[in-house]
Amino acid sequence: MIPTRLRGSKVLVWGALGFLGRHLVEALLGEGAEVSVLCRSRRRYETPSWADDVTWYELQGFRDEDTLLSAVASSELIYNFAGSSGAVASNINPRGSMDANCGAQLDFLKACEWAGHRPQVVFASSWLIYDLTGAERVTETQGVAPRSMYAAHKLCVENYLRIANLRRVIDYTIFRISNPYGTDYSAAGRGYKVLNSFIRNALSGVPIQIYGDGCQLRDFLHISDLIEAFLLCALPVARNETFNISYGTSYSLIEAVNIIREMVGTTSVIHRPWPGEYSAVEPGDYVADVTKAKTMLNFMPRLSLRHGLKQTIEESTADKSVSRSARAGVSR
Repeated sequence: MIPTRLRGSKVLVWGALGFLGRHLVEALLGEGAEVSVLCRSRRRYETPSWADDVTWYELQGFRDEDTLLSAVASSELIYNFAGSSGAVASNINPRGSMDANCGAQLDFLKACEWAGHRPQVVFASSWLIYDLTGAERVTETQGVAPRSMYAAHKLCVENYLRIANLRRVIDYTIFRISNPYGTDYSAAGRGYKVLNSFIRNALSGVPIQIYGDGCQLRDFLHISDLIEAFLLCALPVARNETFNISYGTSYSLIEAVNIIREMVGTTSVIHRPWPGEYSAVEPGDYVADVTKAKTMLNFMPRLSLRHGLKQTIEESTADKSVSRSARAGVSR
């Protein structure tokens, strides 16, 4: 059950123009929340359908303290999706990753302190912070050992939030999210959404490329289930807790690819040797234990991998048809 606390509440989504943010804003508006969004220049992105239904805060430059403070002060519940993604990219450019994923967060927490109203901050962290575990189920108490600067910086921000909570600046909820997928209304071509990239290739008739044999296990979570988990953060029991957010069943990459091929048609698969930088960050198998989220939040994901892929492929096909029709109309 979605918390009634959301109706009429003031909510800020930082990073609203990305994959997670666009879906979440739409869901929050549907629940009757008063939504503000914080982003860098929105001219870089396709205008979302909900653009006229939210209050916009656009950061001007790297250190725009006034806008950041105004945005933070506007809301009691803040969803924090800010930062750069990509494990390999973060190792190649660690300073850039640190600035985007840590420096900006320190500025944000300073704004929370200045605002003085102790908001609840929901932070999108990652399963990549965990140590290698093989096929063992991973609970939130599992040891951590990031293999990329991206994951190290996610863990760093988790600690920032805990320290800020000890100082009574914020309350927090941390989600360690597995591999999300689903219809993507943000900028295309982001490699970390691995199933989305596989679907995009299959629908375009481009071979799907996999490094190695593709037998590594992943827990894939459809975007609709992830968004429901985010809405459940409004429950009081979510405050100052860390949760694994996954479907709870793992599949190998090659199993997921074969389901896509079955649904789309004759798409070939190419197995490539592991490039050095990719091999260095490869985390091996991941099998999530989601007992805590199910028990405390009553989080019950609905879409199995097969059903989620089917829905994503159908929606992606429909979007491509609409785009072709629109282009044809313009050309006439």
